[in-house]
Amino acid sequence: MQRGAIFDFNGTMILDGPFQELAWRTWARDNLGLELTDEDFAYHLHGVSIGECLEFMLGRWPTQAETDAAELEREHLYREICRMHSGECQLAQGLPEFLDALVERGVRINMATASPLSNMEFHFERLDLDRWFSLDTIVYNDRTFPSKPEPDIFLRAMNRIGLPAERCTVFEDAPSGIEAARRSGAGLVVAVTAEYDADFLASLPGVGMVIPDYRDLAALLGRF
Repeated sequence: MQRGAIFDFNGTMILDGPFQELAWRTWARDNLGLELTDEDFAYHLHGVSIGECLEFMLGRWPTQAETDAAELEREHLYREICRMHSGECQLAQGLPEFLDALVERGVRINMATASPLSNMEFHFERLDLDRWFSLDTIVYNDRTFPSKPEPDIFLRAMNRIGLPAERCTVFEDAPSGIEAARRSGAGLVVAVTAEYDADFLASLPGVGMVIPDYRDLAALLGRF
């Protein structure tokens, strides 16, 4: 039985894909005169680091100053969009109940997200995430580890709850994150159909379960 659960955040715990995309579309249009397409997001921008996003848009690897400036502006745009759509920018259906049930069962939980600290502080406050998680324990993008599909982010999150990978379930939505979870050696990878079709996600190496949200508690808790 799995005794640990590691959650990606964007697109997995909070289905904020449209807001993430709008922030990038606005930033790219205002700063580069670039109109991003749905295909750009599907194949180049979902689930990767800001450096890789900028590399795709600029056609070269960004300087540190460019990365810092873009992250500051883009994440500010994202948070403003979330504020304007606060009713929609909520935890996925069934997730609070699922997290409560995991905690009650003694399952150790953690988060591994490509979001920066500023965004996580924002969401911790507005979504009461400290009911289940701690900012001191979650793994966010502090640029000290390689981005997905490398497994480092999940391995760090697993280490912080003191469990080996094979005893952890990883919840992810993006192909790069799913590959990172597979490479980490996670005992189970659960794919969430936020941005991608269920059949496509089920076909990816390492995926053991596909869910639209967290409302089927019986099926999910059966894994723990």
